Amino acid sequence: MPQALLWIIRGGLFIVPFIPLYISKVLFFPYITGKAFVFRIIVEIVFAAWLFLAFYYKEYRPKKTPLLIALAVFIAVVALATIFGVNPAKSFWSNYERMEGLAAYLHFFAYFLVLTNVFKKSDWKIFFNLFVATGIYENVYVLLQRLGYLLSPQGGVRTDGTIGNPTYLAAYLIFILGFCLWLLINTDNKAAKYFYGMAGLFTAMSIYFTASRGPTLALLIGSIAATLIYLYLKPPVTIYGWSVKKMAAAFLVLLILIPGGLWLLRDNPLVKSSPSLNRLTSLSFKERTIMSRFTIWSMSWEGFKERPILGWGPGNYDLVFSKYFKPELWRQEPWFDRSHNIIFDWLINAGFLGLLSYFGIWVSTIYLLWRHFKNRYWSLENSLLIFTILLVYLAQNFFVFDQIATYICFFAVLAYINSFSVQEIKETAVAPVSRGQSDWPVIAVVLLVPLVLIMYVINIRPLQVNLNLLGGLATANNVPLAFEKFIKALSYNTLGKEEVREQLIRFSLSAGASPELSPDFRDKILRRAIEEAQKGVVENPMDPRAHLFLGTIYQKVGLSDQAISVFNKAMELSPQKQQIYFEIADIYFQRGDFRSAIELLKTALELDPSYDQARLNLAVAYILNGRQPEADEVLISGFGTVEVPSPILVTIYSRVKDYNRLVGIWKVIAKNTPQDLNYRKSLAGAHLLANQKPEAIKALEQVIKDFPEFKAEGENLIKDIKN
Repeated sequence: MPQALLWIIRGGLFIVPFIPLYISKVLFFPYITGKAFVFRIIVEIVFAAWLFLAFYYKEYRPKKTPLLIALAVFIAVVALATIFGVNPAKSFWSNYERMEGLAAYLHFFAYFLVLTNVFKKSDWKIFFNLFVATGIYENVYVLLQRLGYLLSPQGGVRTDGTIGNPTYLAAYLIFILGFCLWLLINTDNKAAKYFYGMAGLFTAMSIYFTASRGPTLALLIGSIAATLIYLYLKPPVTIYGWSVKKMAAAFLVLLILIPGGLWLLRDNPLVKSSPSLNRLTSLSFKERTIMSRFTIWSMSWEGFKERPILGWGPGNYDLVFSKYFKPELWRQEPWFDRSHNIIFDWLINAGFLGLLSYFGIWVSTIYLLWRHFKNRYWSLENSLLIFTILLVYLAQNFFVFDQIATYICFFAVLAYINSFSVQEIKETAVAPVSRGQSDWPVIAVVLLVPLVLIMYVINIRPLQVNLNLLGGLATANNVPLAFEKFIKALSYNTLGKEEVREQLIRFSLSAGASPELSPDFRDKILRRAIEEAQKGVVENPMDPRAHLFLGTIYQKVGLSDQAISVFNKAMELSPQKQQIYFEIADIYFQRGDFRSAIELLKTALELDPSYDQARLNLAVAYILNGRQPEADEVLISGFGTVEVPSPILVTIYSRVKDYNRLVGIWKVIAKNTPQDLNYRKSLAGAHLLANQKPEAIKALEQVIKDFPEFKAEGENLIKDIKN
């Protein structure tokens, strides 16, 4: 019996290193959800097997260690933050894009417990070798992306592997690099050392290909810190010891000189010509991305001050982002759900207690590393390497945040550290006592029933939601079938329902305008979408995004008063978000109430005068209200000209039939993009609308000269104009 259970546990855990390689092609958010569901199912199975084993055999039961206590306290604080947060359901489940929440942290804790109390030294070696094997596969995948044989979903020159994001990939590969080095220093086989060394270099090259500045900077900081600590602690008692210290000192000099030299040469053509080097050396505090980080952190601080003890609950950062939104963030993504800083993330997720308990994990980890070194369980090199892996991981989390691949590696390292403390306790304990096994069928049933129930609730139902959601999106052209799948997904009322609602509302806005559908069916779709949007507002009353979806569909069906009321509530929740002002102004446009629209759009522009879209919207409102001089003043103050090459001005001047101004806009557009045939033809058309026939003919003649393939069509157009 124990051997069978151990095979189940080890077999399941040995699959875990391969999970980061899995990309599900049948799930919504394929780079995240598939990995998370596989991990959770494996953990639930091995955890149940471990509980059965621990019930009968004392040596497998948890031992009280500082790290176990710290993690248990952390989980307890997160649970309290979930219960007393602003949206407990969301804090427990999270969403498909992140797959975190209390549900995820409980699984990581279970994963830690099983690893700690089952794995022996030989198991850890196999485990880390499996990570290295998967890392080599990942590196090959990255190399093929870099060479252009595999496409990157992010686009551009940065690689993202099977993780789906360059920064997340770099963070994951930091652990792979650490495991390569751990195996290198823990093997005596010379060929194996070469193999792990080459695997480490291959991994470092892949990190470079991601061009991720946060993880790269963290790796540099960690390496410098580790070398300094090594030089301080390594006793040079022999000639060999002195040689090693000299090599470490030389390595430290290189760590400083090479990055420093590249930084000084950042404007050199050779550095500029390399996409990765150019990006890695282009870090500046004046850069838009960096400046936005500071802005977001200041918003996070305001959110923390509002709920300082237990925070807002995991997964609710988007509420803080909306409430304390700064107008200058229009340049960034419209909705942030993370602060991109581990300190502020936990201050928002679980308040001061959450941050304290999180760093309690780090304090206990460092304590155990030091104790393993002082008690000679581990060599200085082994202890320092593990410390460096964790230091680099923590440092890069000051700029980004975790996802399933890094969590798997992080908790594996914690379990590895803790397992030696458990072994230390076992060696000083009395011989283990086992229980009789006559009642094992009863215990098996007692464990099996909750296991099946948990797997169904935590995984099977959310998986069904996800499959139906993607099915609805994939069959959008078949409106009845897509609608049926969306409704089926909502019927489970579990993880993913927010995403389903949003997609249903978007779907209803297009399907509701389809003339091919019967009026009754269109009405049915829109009614259900409104019902779900209303539920979203009830369940997330502090989320302006939910209100925006409801207001949008109200506006679509002609309930403009209700739409304005809902949008005004969204504005109360996020008073400085310009998008909400635009939505309300759009309703006033439709009503022909241009004065009200102007007042709103004035406020939106005053929030941040550098926002070009806000400036154009206000200019459009003035034009539609017949106040062209004021529109010109707004345009000139922002763009220095009234002839702004904007599609919205093209549309508006066409609408009000101000063809002379339309000609001016098309002239600028055609001048800026002379290689676009359609733009050049549109300029000729604008001349014709303005009754400028000679200019239209002249423009077409120039197009014929620049685009020989247009000759026949152009000559016919000229002939028509002359006639």
